[in-house]
Amino acid sequence: MPHQSYDTTPPKRMMTVPCELWPIVFYLATSNKWPPRDEANVIAFFDFAHRESLLALLMSDENVPATVAAAKQRYRVLDALYRRRYELSRDRVFELQRVIGREAFLLLKGMDYQHRLYARPGLRPMADIDILVQSTKMNSILKRLTSEGYSLKYGGHGAFYAPNRHEVAVVIGNVCIDVHRRFAQPFRTGIDYDAMLQRKESFEREGIFGYRLAPVDAILSHAYSGLAMDEFTPPLIRYVDFYLLLQRYEDELGECVSRAKAWGIERALFSALHITSTLFPSAQTTAVNNAINQLLDARTKRFLVKRVLPNPAKERSGNISGRYMQLWRKFSLMDRTWRRLAFVAYYAYETAIGFIFEWHANKKGIIPARRSENSSR
Repeated sequence: MPHQSYDTTPPKRMMTVPCELWPIVFYLATSNKWPPRDEANVIAFFDFAHRESLLALLMSDENVPATVAAAKQRYRVLDALYRRRYELSRDRVFELQRVIGREAFLLLKGMDYQHRLYARPGLRPMADIDILVQSTKMNSILKRLTSEGYSLKYGGHGAFYAPNRHEVAVVIGNVCIDVHRRFAQPFRTGIDYDAMLQRKESFEREGIFGYRLAPVDAILSHAYSGLAMDEFTPPLIRYVDFYLLLQRYEDELGECVSRAKAWGIERALFSALHITSTLFPSAQTTAVNNAINQLLDARTKRFLVKRVLPNPAKERSGNISGRYMQLWRKFSLMDRTWRRLAFVAYYAYETAIGFIFEWHANKKGIIPARRSENSSR
């Protein structure tokens, strides 16, 4: 049963962003070593930080070189923009609660982390709102939202129309709500979503009385859906999120290891821990190293590190060299051979069914709205 009392205490302190962050961002933006020494490099640095959803953190950081501090003034307007964007998203959460009920969903990713990890919500910009609902209630929830006049949006063709799709996008106002029954297709993992929902914890921040994942589930969810599902090439803000989760909950890593093994996401958790602690050496705590040592066998670790995983300190986010490399990473990050085979079979089935539903929609003259993917959620 969900908790009935709400955690209204803000974080004891803002989690500290990794000290290695700005030199990495600067190198990716300019191919030069930190700190910036000329105007062109400063502009490139700020622009790249904005692209990676890190500009708000940069603006709030007082321990930056003088050349960077002097450039902040021209970006002040974005602080107001981030705050306004957060207020719009918060209003959409209130509307969700009105239509489907507060108990019906958990807040995921950015809307959770804004309150769980950061000193103020605007420090963690996001494009969409992600929520998790009980699978058996997904259709009724979507029906209630569409009956209020809110439209569905599709990210593509075929599989996106399948009736048992793991996520469906709904637009409320100008904010996209990603409604998840799962993080991915069934068979791809053994994640127990019902148990996740039962372990949910309540919280209250800035007028939002809501629910979010329990700490262990939050770490595993981010390792899998926040990082592994993007083949570990998401915007850098997602690695900062994971770093901050580890800072706050590193005592939970022993349970994370056990649950990752039970859920068949060992490769995802190992990879998330390995890349984050390599990207940010300050994350290499005893707890993190112990967790890495308890996951997978040595041969599998070597395979992932040498042949599968990217280096976010050298490669820009979203930089996958072709569809083959994307598929190679996707399949290599699944824990079992039978899961890879089952995923292929299910995806083929889902695509075929989806095309049938799409054909019927088009035949009825229903022209669905399309969405453009933005991966900083």
